[in-house]
Amino acid sequence: MSIIPYNFEPLVTDIDNYDYMEYEETVVSYKDRSKLIVTDWCSCGKCEKQINDRECVCCFELANIFKMCTNNACIMENTLFSKIILDEDILKITRQYMISKTKKKTKKSLQSATMENKAWRYICYKQFTLWVNSWMAIGKGNRVVIPSCVVKIIRERYPEENGLYVGFQN
Repeated sequence: MSIIPYNFEPLVTDIDNYDYMEYEETVVSYKDRSKLIVTDWCSCGKCEKQINDRECVCCFELANIFKMCTNNACIMENTLFSKIILDEDILKITRQYMISKTKKKTKKSLQSATMENKAWRYICYKQFTLWVNSWMAIGKGNRVVIPSCVVKIIRERYPEENGLYVGFQN
């Protein structure tokens, strides 16, 4: 009997049976949404009106996010949402990873800096974007809108003192 290398290693199909080719572009008309009543465009029941039309989007409208909505409930009801997006320990790990990937010479000052709510919101948004768009190239020039319901809960968790937020920037 000989040893067979990699005999007990899991196959890629065992680990992740997700077909990344299923991603499809979702075309959503954002025109004049900020002027509408929230219930005219929100299907999950958890969204709130945003400042500009582009941000007034529900998690049910985006195909890649809707696939993750369990029992036709808002994406926030997915058990992984609170673990990946809102868990402070996970966010701290993500922060450390982001600092380790930075090319700046100021890594030590970044590690010792006190985190403001703005930075925590940024990390939450980044986590959410990576979670729901894991097969898409996201970055400068290729931005995605985060559903209003998700923005709402992240802003509630990490509020800005003056109540003013930047919002979506392409």
